[in-house]
This record gives sequence, structure tokens and C-alpha cells, in this order.
Amino acid sequence: MPSPTAEELLASIGGLSPDLAQQAADRIDECRSLLAAGIDMDTVQQHLKDEGVPVVIAVLITTRLIGDHPSKLKAAREIVECSPARTPDSALSRPRH
Repeated sequence: MPSPTAEELLASIGGLSPDLAQQAADRIDECRSLLAAGIDMDTVQQHLKDEGVPVVIAVLITTRLIGDHPSKLKAAREIVECSPARTPDSALSRPRH
């Protein structure tokens, strides 16, 4: 039986499989707990990356974590794509001489 979070995902996102909805819901609930415990969003994003969560699913999860933001999808995308977990290390990306 899907969790309430998975049911909400299934109702709001067409074409999402029940399995993927439940997996995302589990991550959402887990990340909400981390945030409630005082963990910052960059650390949450690092956790998602460490767990092998793809960027698109991390954006989905983040949309549910940021609440009622006026541009929720854009804000979530920026949070994920600009997090230190998802950006290349500047030392590694510098040209070598």
C-alpha cells in the first residue's frame, strides 16, 4: 500500500509508476526528517547524491521539501544543480599548466 506521500505524487504527476512514487516518497520523508533535525539543504543534496539519486528525481524530491515557493520547480532545480554535491570541484575543473 502506498504511503500518503506516494499517493500525493501519483495524484499530481502523470505517468509516474507506483514503485518510483514510493521510492521518491521514502526519500522525501527521509529528507524531511533530516531537515527537521537541523541538517542544511546542501547536506541533504549530498545525501541524495551519495545514495545515487539522479538529478531529475532529486529535483522532484526538492520540490516537495521547499514548500510553497512561488516558482517551486525553478527553485528546486537551482537548489539541486547549484548544490556543492552536484557542481564539479573548482580545483578539478581548472586548466592545468
